[in-house]
Amino acid sequence: MGNTYHQEMVSKVIVVIGATGVQGRSVVDTFRKESSWTVRAVTRNESSEKAKALQAEGIQTVTANLDDPTSLDIAFKGASAIFSVTDFWGTYFSPENQAKAKPEQKLIDSAYELELQQGKNVFDAAAKVKTLERLVFSGLSHVSKWSKGKYKHVPQYEAKAVAAEYGQATYPELWKMTSIIQIGFYLENFLASPVSFHKKDESGVVQFLGLLKGDALLPFIAATHDTGPLTRALVEVDGGKNLMAYRGLITYDDFISLWSRTVGIPAQRNASPGDPGLPEFLVEEVKEAFGYMADFGYGGGDPTLVHPKDVSITPRL
Repeated sequence: MGNTYHQEMVSKVIVVIGATGVQGRSVVDTFRKESSWTVRAVTRNESSEKAKALQAEGIQTVTANLDDPTSLDIAFKGASAIFSVTDFWGTYFSPENQAKAKPEQKLIDSAYELELQQGKNVFDAAAKVKTLERLVFSGLSHVSKWSKGKYKHVPQYEAKAVAAEYGQATYPELWKMTSIIQIGFYLENFLASPVSFHKKDESGVVQFLGLLKGDALLPFIAATHDTGPLTRALVEVDGGKNLMAYRGLITYDDFISLWSRTVGIPAQRNASPGDPGLPEFLVEEVKEAFGYMADFGYGGGDPTLVHPKDVSITPRL
């Protein structure tokens, strides 16, 4: 008991939202190895199997919901650092959230509104924490802004970007200690995703989704491994960073070629305009997102973006 109490007294506390998800779990795994940090893992359900797994590993968990500002106030109390991530698709597919949609409102638009409010709730709660030294907010590019209105229907990007702008405008002092981490193109997408990014045809050639141009430069990241080390780097340096987070920056065609050589299966970018594997509700959103990446780059040419090499404490990925 005494040793545990002493540990809590001398350690800084990092609160990790989404601790049972891809990004959050990576942050938990990184900071739990640091003797100078105590991890407080935020979960919506402490009795879930994933939450129980954290508890079994000796990680402190706390119940909080991004839709409930009061629960965030409790979860954030005494924090030195906060890692925040909002989950657009989790919000979209939640039956509880789907029931909140207004009459005649598309679920994708309802999910945008809900995720945006969740991001605002994080900034509102974090601004009250007097012990806070760093907020790392998982965001994405402001598509409509950087494309000058050419692309307007990428809600899972926009909700995060607009929430960050809210934080900047509303809490200038908090913003000085805030860094944005823009997670790149998930390598995990090629393992499990609602979108079929690659599919073997009848001739045995793997066809990669052709909606994205071959010369589009993509920041690939293994989010389960890389989010934590990159977040730690942002916590250790001054705030105010807008990090494009990735382990490799290569073109889509080069990635397909590398994938083919590594796996030993012939592969190519699908030249057909009717790519298979897209659910109807995703067609417009994915076309807009990939069009944006092709025309403006993954980060949209945002002049405030920095790369992993620009962060003074850069981890090996």
